[in-house]
Amino acid sequence: MWRFFKDFCLYGLVGLLGKIAAIFLLPVYTSVLTKEELGAMALIMTGSEVIGLVSNLNIHSGIARDYYEKGIDKTRLVSTGFLSILTLSLTVLGIMLLSRHFWIADVLSLDLNFEQAFILMLLAVPTASLQSYFAILTRFKKKALLFSVGAFIGLVIRLGIAIVCVVVLRTGIAGIFLGTFLAELFCTVFYALVNKEHIRPAFEKQYLKKALIFSVPTLPAILAGWLDTSVGQIMIGRSISLSDLGVYSIALSISSAFTLVSTALQNVWYPFLYENYSKDGFKEQIRNLFVIFISGLTLISALLSLFSKEVILLLSNETYLAATGYITLLCIPMVLYLIFPFASSGISVSRDTKHIGIAYVAGAVVNLTALFLTIGKFGVTAVPLCLALSRLTSYLYLHFQSGKKMDFSLPNWLIFIFLAVMAGLYAIDRAQLPLAWRTLVAAVTVLPTGAFLILKFRKCRTQW
Repeated sequence: MWRFFKDFCLYGLVGLLGKIAAIFLLPVYTSVLTKEELGAMALIMTGSEVIGLVSNLNIHSGIARDYYEKGIDKTRLVSTGFLSILTLSLTVLGIMLLSRHFWIADVLSLDLNFEQAFILMLLAVPTASLQSYFAILTRFKKKALLFSVGAFIGLVIRLGIAIVCVVVLRTGIAGIFLGTFLAELFCTVFYALVNKEHIRPAFEKQYLKKALIFSVPTLPAILAGWLDTSVGQIMIGRSISLSDLGVYSIALSISSAFTLVSTALQNVWYPFLYENYSKDGFKEQIRNLFVIFISGLTLISALLSLFSKEVILLLSNETYLAATGYITLLCIPMVLYLIFPFASSGISVSRDTKHIGIAYVAGAVVNLTALFLTIGKFGVTAVPLCLALSRLTSYLYLHFQSGKKMDFSLPNWLIFIFLAVMAGLYAIDRAQLPLAWRTLVAAVTVLPTGAFLILKFRKCRTQW
């Protein structure tokens, strides 16, 4: 268990540096780029996610699932995954380059002035797929330090190139995508070298088949997850305006501070789960971890919400103050998504991954239906609310199915306390209380929650 927390902190540190750098670039971007350019960037990045999914079919998850299995030839397993992803991603790249005008103008409804940015995004697709694959293998080798070194250097490359291009050369958003492409290219090579002993011109059809049996049922979940997250942005861009999407994207960027926890948790969770699920006391460990995480996330949400106005003024300017309410509401789906790994533990262990797809599809259907019914009346505010409803739907289904697979349950009453807290915080945001009053509310929220976390952690430490 202590190995879990040590690696979690190490992965989290890298994520922290990346998120701090990205957040503090917001003043630079908002001073140089227009709201419309920020909205266009959000749409292109949204498109890159689904293209990336098609380019790797989540094969890396299937390869990772068998990495610790007895009798597996790791060299043939890793090489099979590498050759499969390389072939698939290059094929997708060629098709997308040939049809790029259709995707830019007809699908994303963007001006062809953004073609260069779109092409750079496409070039990053194969590198992103391979970088993700080799990064996962590096984590499963428990090379947390090497993983962190590669991620840090990649971060420096990405941000350095983006700043030079956007601020000095005035390339617009194309410079940001260029930085992303070159950083992922470096990380791909770096992580491939870490795993070089397993990379050979070897291909095993049975390994690929087994990986696809595991990964393909998760594709509807990933696609639905993309749709769930992106449909709101697409509807804002197409139905309201790119300017409003630019404001919402600032709220998304700030609330994405939760990815600090998400990245660290995702990096350590599945190696931890697959290695320990059969050990005595593991279910109790999951419940204790859940309590610690949900309590800590409630604390982070409260602070981010209460001081969202000051954060926005620090990182952008007054024209983006409408994003304060969006930040508070976005905390809800962000936190719910973070606890999905806990809820899906039994499903992952049992390999019955179709339920992950069902959960995500159900959430996406709820999101789409609610958006069509409410966005016309409530505007952008409907987007984070519908996303929260979707995430709650998916979480409850995952928890129900995992309970049947692994015979355990989580203290879900904490989620409803979290939702009640966020409702109160949104009311405070709408009331526009002065800083002194919000500071008082923060103290009342932080002190008892922080004390509870310390006591809980100390208690768990004696058990672990």
